[in-house]
Amino acid sequence: MSRIPPVEDSQFWPEDRENDASQAFATMRDLFRVMAHRPEIARQTMQLLQTVMRSGSVEPRLKELLAIRVSQVNYCHY
Repeated sequence: MSRIPPVEDSQFWPEDRENDASQAFATMRDLFRVMAHRPEIARQTMQLLQTVMRSGSVEPRLKELLAIRVSQVNYCHY
């Protein structure tokens, strides 16, 4: 459990619920719910992650697999 309580779903970017970025990072929902205390920073972080994971010369699927493996090696549930 985090020291900072997550923002409730009803307060969590209601205008962005259908946004592609919100859907793409659903597995990190709790992290972004805590970050939602600072909505502008959370939105920019989501945009950065989406840019990193969805563009460039490395296939997005490989990036996802690498992120999963790094999480496993570090015993991180994200």
